[in-house]
Amino acid sequence: MTVSAALNIATSGLAAARARADVAAGNVANAHTEGYVRRAAALSERVIGTQGAGVRLLGETRAGASHLTTERMRADALASSASSGAEAARRLTELFGGPNDETGVLAALADFERSLRDAAATPESETLLLGLRDAGQALTTRLGEASEGADAMRSEADRDIGIAVVEINDALTRLEALNRLPAGETTPAVEDERQRLIDGINADLPVTVLRQGDDVHLVTEGGAFLLTSTAHTVEFTPMGSVGRTHALGAPLSGISVDGVDLTPTGTGPQRSSSGRIAALFSQRDGEVPAFQDALDEVAVDLVTRFAADESDPTKTPGEAGLFTDGGDPSPSGLGAGIAGRLRLAAAVDPAQGGTVTRLRDGLGAAATGPIGNGDQLGRFLSTLTADGGPAVRASALSADQGAKLQSAEGRSVAAAIRQRGASDAEIGALGVDTDKELQDMMLIEQAYAANARVLQTVSDMMDVLMAAVR
Repeated sequence: MTVSAALNIATSGLAAARARADVAAGNVANAHTEGYVRRAAALSERVIGTQGAGVRLLGETRAGASHLTTERMRADALASSASSGAEAARRLTELFGGPNDETGVLAALADFERSLRDAAATPESETLLLGLRDAGQALTTRLGEASEGADAMRSEADRDIGIAVVEINDALTRLEALNRLPAGETTPAVEDERQRLIDGINADLPVTVLRQGDDVHLVTEGGAFLLTSTAHTVEFTPMGSVGRTHALGAPLSGISVDGVDLTPTGTGPQRSSSGRIAALFSQRDGEVPAFQDALDEVAVDLVTRFAADESDPTKTPGEAGLFTDGGDPSPSGLGAGIAGRLRLAAAVDPAQGGTVTRLRDGLGAAATGPIGNGDQLGRFLSTLTADGGPAVRASALSADQGAKLQSAEGRSVAAAIRQRGASDAEIGALGVDTDKELQDMMLIEQAYAANARVLQTVSDMMDVLMAAVR
């Protein structure tokens, strides 16, 4: 080996050591940076002719384990869906109130029945009649608040779908720009950014990643392309405020791309079934409306029971009784949303021109009757408690909602455990082990020192040669 060859080899070794040190330092610095994947300096032997000529730096490589990333993405989508579903179930349970909730619908029904019993036992007490009136109004208010809260949840879900779609389209546009980078400019940093964008899309709308050279294509779980050589726009039209009778297609929007229906609550063969958007659609179009239907059944039960003529012989036959659909005297045609419109009869409300004594004397009483006569209050009590009363429906709804909450929380916990396991596996393969990086730094330091020693030796040899020829 010539002196010049030794010099070139040692110089390339120093350059390689510096590059490896830079990469290791970058790994340590970004050890806790979310989305950062471990780098390595790619080296190869440099050959000139048939002779080795040191080491050649090829650039940086990014660690990869596509099967682990794919599994982690699936787990992310399931966890996102399950978490959103559990939160919705919790909110619905809080809206209705559990059996031990003093401000829930069950408590309001129990308070109304208790006030009715007290008034029936002491009909001469106007204080108890006022308390009964207040309990009836509190019951209608509580049902109304639960119905309004459910409407708000549907509106929020619709709005959040719209926000998610905007974010997905923005991410697709940025991914398209990354795909258009010239060959060779897809650096590890670009790949990190690309994966972060894909992860954001995947949490809302699960995707599969297909690679074509340095480019990526994204396909939904139903087979619709979101990204090819260009970004495909995901379409959704937010409603703004979702009403009680609004439903998918009438007039609520679904979600689509290139005319392909992806709506999770729709019937399209390419619909999405997981991810946060799927959970939001399920809340908007399924879970919350079902809850509202059950609320309406409780309200319909109250109106129908007290509309029976035997409940109050003094009222106009065939008309509503103690509870009405927004003041409508007709007890028929009780439509969706009645839980939000339920009202106590104006005849017993002084604020509406009525009098609380009609609770004792009957809604149609023209004059105040004997103050000690509790017969009508007894009829109201019998009406309320017959066949278990509306409390049976309310208790069933409470139990059903509690079971749904427990199930949703169980799914959320299981999904979170799976997500954590998948994430840990991916991090173990792709993340930065600072201890190993520091050990590598020590080896790099030794390699650098060895190459520097070669250079020093070559320099000493040159000095000796130069001295010999003087």
